[in-house]
Amino acid sequence: MTTDLNPMTIPLKDLTLHELNARAASTDTYEADDIAVLAASIATLGLLNPLIVQKTGKTWGVLAGGRRLAALRLLAADKSAKGWTQTAKITCRALGDDVAAATAITVAENVTQKTMDPLDEFEAFARMMEVGGHDADSIARTFGVERRRVVERLRYGRVHPAIRADARAKKISLDAMKAFAEHPDQSVQLDTYEAMRGDYLQAWTIRDKLKSRGVKLGDEIAQLVADDYRAAGGEIAADLIEEDSILSDEGLVERLLMTKLEAHAAAEAARLGFGWSQALRDVDYKLLGDYGRVYPGSVDPMGDDAVRCEQIANRLAEIDEARDATFGDENEPDEHPDIEALEAEYENLNAAYDELTTGWKPEDLARAGVLAHWSRGRIETVIGLIRPEDRTDRRPETAAGGTATGGAAEGGPEGSGDTLELAESLKTDLKTERAGVIGSALAADPDLAHDLLLFKTVADLLGRGGNIAYSFGVSASRGERPHGKPDGIDGRAAAALADLFAGLDLTWWSDGASIPERFEAFRALDPSMKSRVVAVALADAIRPSDLGYSETLLCHITRQIVPDMRAVWRPTGEAFFGRLKKSVLLGLLARDLHQPEEAARLASEKKTAIVDFFERLFAAPFATLTPEQRDAVETWCPPGMEVPAPRERAAYPGEDRLRGSEDEEAGDPPHPEMDEEISFEDADVEFDETGEQMETVDA
Repeated sequence: MTTDLNPMTIPLKDLTLHELNARAASTDTYEADDIAVLAASIATLGLLNPLIVQKTGKTWGVLAGGRRLAALRLLAADKSAKGWTQTAKITCRALGDDVAAATAITVAENVTQKTMDPLDEFEAFARMMEVGGHDADSIARTFGVERRRVVERLRYGRVHPAIRADARAKKISLDAMKAFAEHPDQSVQLDTYEAMRGDYLQAWTIRDKLKSRGVKLGDEIAQLVADDYRAAGGEIAADLIEEDSILSDEGLVERLLMTKLEAHAAAEAARLGFGWSQALRDVDYKLLGDYGRVYPGSVDPMGDDAVRCEQIANRLAEIDEARDATFGDENEPDEHPDIEALEAEYENLNAAYDELTTGWKPEDLARAGVLAHWSRGRIETVIGLIRPEDRTDRRPETAAGGTATGGAAEGGPEGSGDTLELAESLKTDLKTERAGVIGSALAADPDLAHDLLLFKTVADLLGRGGNIAYSFGVSASRGERPHGKPDGIDGRAAAALADLFAGLDLTWWSDGASIPERFEAFRALDPSMKSRVVAVALADAIRPSDLGYSETLLCHITRQIVPDMRAVWRPTGEAFFGRLKKSVLLGLLARDLHQPEEAARLASEKKTAIVDFFERLFAAPFATLTPEQRDAVETWCPPGMEVPAPRERAAYPGEDRLRGSEDEEAGDPPHPEMDEEISFEDADVEFDETGEQMETVDA
């Protein structure tokens, strides 16, 4: 059957989708992302294939070319597309009233099309550049796609012809062929391909091989030495994307890197006044362990520095006053200062003050130096090192227990950091955290909790005078646990307690039942479940405390149920490290955690960066830590969180009431001063080292 199609032009506004079009019921086909690509091509190259149309009343229905019609409408709606409007004349070929032919045409349009082979597409893009005079930008504009996508296809289309031929013949996979585009030099691609013949080619193994054939211009090392590399005449294998070009002479790259490291070390040594400098390509902790170390200490600023310190101190006092006044009753909301800006200024001023009041001893500058090395994509420096041959002692002097505490020895000099002294508010918060850890551990041991609760209750009732432990709130009230940063603490204890609570049988507390009925239902619980209920209830009764002489029982119990505090709790950046001074953090890192090189590196960083370092370090100790450093991180516990060993003390008031005193056995009356129950709400009772009660101070 021969079908006559008459050429003609029709205004865009008179074209519509024919009801016989095979995709008329799926108009969303023409809403796909590729319509924009087709529109860009038509705008640049024109309509290459006319639409096949048939008269349908007052309009012309498109039998073949629905996507082209959608693209034309998109252009007409785009005011920036010149020459494309609703009145634009569109090239068409018109069919008569033959319904059978119309149906055949629209079906053929959709079922006879063949998807373009990816290799054909890659090579077609490459021909547009090599023969047609196009570049990546013009091709991207023609097809309305991102430049990166065009460049990617161009690179695939410029893979060595022999490799593309094997991919077309299915001798290697398309992904394997794409991997050779990792290197822009076709000769390198072919050499690598020939060397890997007979192997099972995988994309990742090919890319790995090609990485050893030069340094990408986008890599950190190449960015550092690129200008000097070009000046030295180093060979560059150019890529369509500049940062993917390859510096082919790896030896030259390494020599230039060492030159940069040496210059950086020398400049830092001169700036700080150290006696020597050294550069190494790579450094590990074992190597640094052979060096000694000196640190800056406190100095008295002179001249302009002293004046500046005084100015900073005055401004810090003003900020403190402004912060305090912000929440006063006399301030209206619109009079409040910008607290965030004040906090930022306060931190910056503190950092400036620390810098002005910290310095190096002349004798340390004379014998110590600077080491520069390449690490994590940048030049890093370690300052204050003493070379192994210049050390007078191979090990740092330590206090009892092996912790470097300072002094003149290289491993622990003066100025290695302020002593860890916690503010009272932080001590209180740590007590709260410790109470939570103890409570969750106690809840996990129902039998012990059951015995402890019964023992304390009976002892308190029969003893009358005093209290054998002040932390247990067994008077049907939950222990108060105030905390300045409750959202920032380690959440494992709370999560463990929540899991234990979720496993309880609480059906005995049914709605509508009377208290006696609930009591009888509780009595009927399985003994093990009853113990679990008691244990979880007791967990919330643990109150923050100092764990002093009056808490020997809690110390004894805690050491059983929490033998390793750090196994279930860790200090966090928000709740702990962020509340310490920068100098204290650096001292802690260098002294207690045995990482002096990191402390020196972080000394120039802002406090927020140091706190973030501690957060990550304690959350998951780094794989690069030495065994000594890892053990220090995993076991370090601040004052206020450790559990002291129980200490012997004298008999507490009322203890003789439990066991019966010799006086009572002899028939003497009990001590009159012990008849009244002692109230610990009204007085603070302290004991000296012998266990004797000290002076009572009214609360």
